[in-house]
Amino acid sequence: MASTTKIPTIRSKSLTVAIRRGMALRDMRPRELAEESGVPYGTLRRILELNTVADYEQLSKIASALRIPLSGIVTDAEELCEDADFVRDYQEETLRDSADDVRKARAMAGVRDDVSLAAYRSRHKGAYVDGDAA
Repeated sequence: MASTTKIPTIRSKSLTVAIRRGMALRDMRPRELAEESGVPYGTLRRILELNTVADYEQLSKIASALRIPLSGIVTDAEELCEDADFVRDYQEETLRDSADDVRKARAMAGVRDDVSLAAYRSRHKGAYVDGDAA
């Protein structure tokens, strides 16, 4: 089964930070930016949480609502990608997230083993093996 999990890149992270900087400059909260820009709040929240990447139309609306040229947001994001501290923070965060993923995978492997063991010990184990369990 294919995974739909989005893995944020340094570019998507820098774009989100640039948008957040614009919000701070205008003292806007996400809900206010959503209302002013016309970008649905849920979509804006997913953009800010790095669960999706804004498309050109959404970025244009966000930039207009922040009263910042779109090129200003893009330039800020590109400069962040070249900032050594930002890059280092991103790399550390990525390593930390990877370590968390490994721990979660190990924990889930243990759960699967326990479930398999419980099914094996069940007096109805033949149904599980044959696929006839309800």
